[in-house]
Parts: sequence; C-alpha cells; structure tokens
Amino acid sequence: MKLILTLTLIWTLSTTAEVLKCFVGEGSSSSSQTCEAGEICAAVARKVDGKKTSAKCVPPSLFSVGNHTLSLNIGDGSVTAAVRVCDKDDCNNQTIPYPGDQEKNNLKCYTCDDKSPPVCNKTVQCEGVQDRCINGINATSAGKYAFFGCVSENLCNAARLEFLMADKGLDQPKCCKGNLCNSAWSVQLNVIPLLFGLFTLIFY
Repeated sequence: MKLILTLTLIWTLSTTAEVLKCFVGEGSSSSSQTCEAGEICAAVARKVDGKKTSAKCVPPSLFSVGNHTLSLNIGDGSVTAAVRVCDKDDCNNQTIPYPGDQEKNNLKCYTCDDKSPPVCNKTVQCEGVQDRCINGINATSAGKYAFFGCVSENLCNAARLEFLMADKGLDQPKCCKGNLCNSAWSVQLNVIPLLFGLFTLIFY
C-alpha cells in the first residue's frame, strides 16, 4: 500500500512539474497563464497586413523547441512568421525579430484566380523559405474553397496550417517539390478561393 501511495505521489509531482506558465495573447495585451499539461511556450512575430506579435501555449507535437520560419503565398496574399518555442516558465515573454524580407526564389507554383468557380491555373513566384507547392480544400461555415500556392516545407502539415486559417476545416493539404507540381484544375466549389483577409495567423 505504501508503495502504491509513493508511486502515486511521484507521478503527481512529475505531472505537476510538466505544467508550464506561458504568456498568452496578442501584442502587449498578453499575460502569464497556466498551460495544459505537456504544452510549451511560443512567441510569434508575423507579417500579414502589417506586423503583429502574439504568444501562446502549444503542444510539442506541433513545434519543437527552437526557432522556426513559416511562410505561405497563395497569390492573393502571403504571410510569413517567425516562431520561437521554449520550455521554461514565461520564457515567451520576449521580443523576437520579424522575418526578413522574402526574396523571390526559383520555384513557381499554381494558384487560383478570383472567379467563381475558381480556376487554378495562374502561377505565383515563390519567395524565401517557400520551397514546396501546395493545394488543398478548406471547409468553412460559408462553404468550401481551394487554396493553391507556395509554402515552406514545415507547413506541409494540416495542424500547423490550421493556425493560419480563420476556420479549422482543412482537408489534408498536399505538398510537392518542383516547379508547377501542384496540378492545376478547375475547382467546382460554391465560393471563391482563400483570400488574404481570411488569415487570422498563428496563435489567434
């Protein structure tokens, strides 16, 4: 019986030790909060319709500890974010530099026009860390829309991409490597493709 109680106490203490406090919120309005067990801290500086910062608790399955640059370009809009992830109490209460200017690289991908239904045979020149082409469908309360464009490899993941979307209804995105590898097609959907204004961007 004593052994069981001892093991229970050890488990409780170890579980408690895994609970971090992180800053959570947008810009200067963020405050220290207790995260869910196992979560770690993240600070974000992003460029989308201006410069914004935020902080949040995140699961370690989403981002590893360290620095990450995320970037997405769908022709009508683009977003780039610097993410710093750490695993100490309130370690994300810091100012991190915004991503540098993204210069055009050699990769081109298909993107969609603004017609309804959209036709995804336009091309977009990728920039900076955008080293993959992507296509996918996002289901929202308003309907479904397509998104085609350039993306950094670390965003070829539905969970991470959902941080970039205002609605979390992504069909599994498909990434590929090589010029114009995200096959163009006419999208038979009821609404126009993903627009710049639909980004909430990371950690809203």
